[in-house]
Amino acid sequence: MTQAQTEMDEAIEEWLNARRGHERYLAATENLFEVFARSWPGPRRYVSEAFAEFRTALLSEQGFKHLEPVVVFPRRNPKRE
Repeated sequence: MTQAQTEMDEAIEEWLNARRGHERYLAATENLFEVFARSWPGPRRYVSEAFAEFRTALLSEQGFKHLEPVVVFPRRNPKRE
């Protein structure tokens, strides 16, 4: 196998793993929301807002300087993947 082919294979593997990582993040976020929503004692219409605040608090607690999840975990445009 040539050096160029090896580099290409490694780049492809890295790219595919990054995508899987993003998919795992989305699945984990969905699961966290479902668990949060089941335990949310307030009115249902406020669960999304409360969850957003909860995520921000989790990021802050973990020491992230940027408290918006979209900064820490940037969204990807599925049409580009």
